[in-house]
Amino acid sequence: MAAMPSGSRAKRSVLVLGDIIVDLIGRVKAWPQPGDDCLAPRLEMHCGGVAANCAFALARWGMRPRLLGCVGRDNFGEYLLHMLRRARVDVRWVQRSAKAMTGLLYVNVTPDGQRTFFGSRAANGLVRRVAQGSAFYRGAAGAHVVGYNFLDPATEKAARQLMRTIRARGGWIALDVGALPSQQIPRKILQLCANVDILFVNRDEAAALTGMRDPRKAFARLQKTGARQVVMKLGKRGCLLVEDATLLEVPSCVVRAVDSTGAGDAFVAAFLQGRMRGWPLAESALAANAAGALAASVVGAGANLPGAREVAALLRHERYGGKWDAVRRNILERLRIVS
Repeated sequence: MAAMPSGSRAKRSVLVLGDIIVDLIGRVKAWPQPGDDCLAPRLEMHCGGVAANCAFALARWGMRPRLLGCVGRDNFGEYLLHMLRRARVDVRWVQRSAKAMTGLLYVNVTPDGQRTFFGSRAANGLVRRVAQGSAFYRGAAGAHVVGYNFLDPATEKAARQLMRTIRARGGWIALDVGALPSQQIPRKILQLCANVDILFVNRDEAAALTGMRDPRKAFARLQKTGARQVVMKLGKRGCLLVEDATLLEVPSCVVRAVDSTGAGDAFVAAFLQGRMRGWPLAESALAANAAGALAASVVGAGANLPGAREVAALLRHERYGGKWDAVRRNILERLRIVS
């Protein structure tokens, strides 16, 4: 396993490959029947996509994400690049294509905060590989890829080269599975796990990959895939991971869920920054739960995703009792230094 850097001198540059998408978010009271009309009171436009969201959140934590992806030569693409640059995400390796429009999703949000996506990845499927000698790789601590990268031939080639190159340079690799990849290419995802240092998966994705609905059983099965660290996101129930051969059930934070878009991406970014800074697994996971909860408490992702200050503000008011309250206090001390 490639070691995560630790301490204040750790590398902060991380490579992120994946979708960069415009999210059009609408809130409706109920699903329409087939053939009916349904009007949302208003639509909001946000920068989204699993990779862009993760890059946004990493930047909010003071990391230096370098984003690799593809957008169209259109106004949507200009909007996304503008928002990413403003957030201090390095977009020098985001490609532009005239062959397809920028990826676009309509995000339907119901009153309980659950979201459903309709749309197309469009230009995201056209990203080209970056040469091994490129400055893109220089000084990077590791790379984060997503399951969606393996749905299209072009992005799969780019992802596999990225993984090979960063591994040859001694960096770590993280993989966030995603809903569609877990359903459409489960065998390919399971094969990838042997080359992954951190595997992020939610309960539904784990069930699709293993055929097991029980989260603990699915988690145990995924641990046998060769992934060095499995992290299972459980939403309001927190997350599961193993530390020193002990299964940890890490509690979440209490928030009012408004829109779960980007919550998993915020979780991933917070966990990765913790490990990059040398935080123990328990602290990284509790901070990640807080970040995911905060992301679900606002509409939209992208620039709305939380960083150190927001997580610290939430954790100051949380009370877990026992071990987890001590972990919470340790995080607050670390965040006092980070922010």
